[in-house]
Amino acid sequence: MRRIGGEAVSDIGLGSWAVRDPKSFVETLVKAFEMGINLVDTAEMYRTEPLVREAMEIYGSKEIFVTTKLYPWNVRHDCERALRRQVERLGKVPDLTLVHWPEDIATEVRELEKMVDKGLTRMIGVSNVTKEQLEVALHATKKHEIVAVQNKYSPTFTATEELFPTLEEKGIALQAHTPLDRGRALELDWVRRKAEELGAPPAAIVIAWLLSRSPVVIPIPKTERVEHLMELLEGTKIKL
Repeated sequence: MRRIGGEAVSDIGLGSWAVRDPKSFVETLVKAFEMGINLVDTAEMYRTEPLVREAMEIYGSKEIFVTTKLYPWNVRHDCERALRRQVERLGKVPDLTLVHWPEDIATEVRELEKMVDKGLTRMIGVSNVTKEQLEVALHATKKHEIVAVQNKYSPTFTATEELFPTLEEKGIALQAHTPLDRGRALELDWVRRKAEELGAPPAAIVIAWLLSRSPVVIPIPKTERVEHLMELLEGTKIKL
């Protein structure tokens, strides 16, 4: 298990960007919940909140840690309205709300703080940020801490590692989006060699690598196939 804001979550979560087959995605998400994954990511931009809601209803529980992300302009100009729309579409208060591609990050995180006080999100964080932006966000909050950062992180994209010292010092989770880098990470020579050596799928090797990098890393790959889900879960059992 990993932790977000002191709460235990599964080693990996599932993303929901660019869903092509809604029915298959919902079926896969339900299976993921049954297999112990209790973390799912969505966003205003994705428009997949109803699919996440449907999967939770089929599963029979909304005790799933849901991360959502709001457009920065909505956070600044009408955050309450944007989050109420998220609550309606999800059928629950988001556990974690992030500002998506921040523009004025200090203002945006302070607006998100107000939403915690209004009961419209439980925790707050930021997404797609530089080291400098993260420092600004951390100094801008007055009452509620930044508990998570969601950035791209993959064996083929390691720039996010510059955030690790700050994240580890402060116990901030890194939700690693696009961890397979749309399949490019699976083609790396060392990934293929290790997969052959261990008799494991390349996707499992990539997930295992990510989990080995830091205890704050939580990969959030997207899949619409149960077979692929099983490959990803295999990665949580491999120690590199």
